[in-house]
Amino acid sequence: MEPAAIVVLVSGSGTLLQALLDASRDPGYGVRIVAVGADRDDIEGLRRAERTGVPTFVERIDAHPDRAAWDAALAARLDAAVPAFVVSAGFMKILGPQVLAR
Repeated sequence: MEPAAIVVLVSGSGTLLQALLDASRDPGYGVRIVAVGADRDDIEGLRRAERTGVPTFVERIDAHPDRAAWDAALAARLDAAVPAFVVSAGFMKILGPQVLAR
């Protein structure tokens, strides 16, 4: 069986992400982390992903005119990664309707 593709969203140190990265090394775990996203730059969670070769992205709220625009941009990032699941692992933002609809 093919492992489920997941995107992990983080906001800080990435300790929950690290547990997922460690577990996903076991083929029996059943998941493959295809991307790690964050709402801010220069955080340890992104560096943890980068050290293991997992692609990362940042979608900052202040880069958008309002929360709805940020939500749409985050939804587009998630769509691009084609995950089966999105895991919020310490992601400290409320997800909007466009993201939740996915």
